[in-house]
Amino acid sequence: MENKFQEAERFRYLILAAQRQGNRILKVLLKDIGVTPSQAEVISVLKHNQPVTLKALGSLLICEEGSPSRLVERMVKEKFVERIREKIDSRYVRLALTDLGNEKYLQIVAVETNLYEMLAKLYTRGELQQTNQMLSKLLVDSPLSYALNEREIIDKPEA
Repeated sequence: MENKFQEAERFRYLILAAQRQGNRILKVLLKDIGVTPSQAEVISVLKHNQPVTLKALGSLLICEEGSPSRLVERMVKEKFVERIREKIDSRYVRLALTDLGNEKYLQIVAVETNLYEMLAKLYTRGELQQTNQMLSKLLVDSPLSYALNEREIIDKPEA
């Protein structure tokens, strides 16, 4: 690797490693409540946007590319999510959390709080803000920018 790209390469692999490590930690924390990180994201997104179509749900997710139909199907079988048929046109279906899904949401919030407390011990608020600004700049024009914007996760780059 040319020396002029050494820092860019390090940045690339550090992002990849941090994402994998973060997912491993989250997976361990969620194991006791019986959901995966992807299921936790679906539950959280549904909690704040339900009822929603499968297509709209897919546009808000970061964990899945394309349609989350298999993931949602599994969650319907596990009784976390229900399909609600429109009365006027029964072909039109929206997704919402079941009572069990709502219980899981409360458990997910507790797990996420634990994770965020761990991060707060590692980093100052300023360090987190600076990192978030840097990553937002990288992601602002990415295919995920719609979901990040809609969920108010991404910071707009400074002009």
